[in-house]
Amino acid sequence: MPPKNVKTVRELVYWEYAKLISGSAVGDRKNYGFVMHTFKKLKDNQLHPSAILKENKRLVEESGKCAYCGCCDGLQWEHIIPKSRGGPETIDNMVQACPKCNQSKSDKDPFEWYGEERKYEIPRLVLGKYLKLVYDVCEKNGALDSLDMNQDGKLDVFDLGSVFNRSKS
Repeated sequence: MPPKNVKTVRELVYWEYAKLISGSAVGDRKNYGFVMHTFKKLKDNQLHPSAILKENKRLVEESGKCAYCGCCDGLQWEHIIPKSRGGPETIDNMVQACPKCNQSKSDKDPFEWYGEERKYEIPRLVLGKYLKLVYDVCEKNGALDSLDMNQDGKLDVFDLGSVFNRSKS
């Protein structure tokens, strides 16, 4: 759960970015002091999400292995946000995945697939691209200051996937 001072989708994305940056900088996504310091910089516009993540460069550097498990066999392109849920058909929404991970993930977003208990295991490449997609879509749709996207009475990482269309009928 994000801290109580995280009240909007924008702040939730910043909080998750701060944890991601902490993982890269100090090797621990749970380093509260570093996360809070980075979160405040993001919130105060001293850092900007798209300026701090270079996910497509990382995609090239990590090519040849599954973004989820590291397997090198039978790789296929996988949509982080499934097309069936409104995920864009762009490189920003794609990683390489082995058939087992691709099939297991199915039409879930990363937080749904990993679940609450494994959310810190979402690979950096996947999470960085996911957060960038969520931020960009929310910015475009004027939803960054929304309070509870999935209307379950709380703001948490499962709200982030709600910014995408659930079905394309």
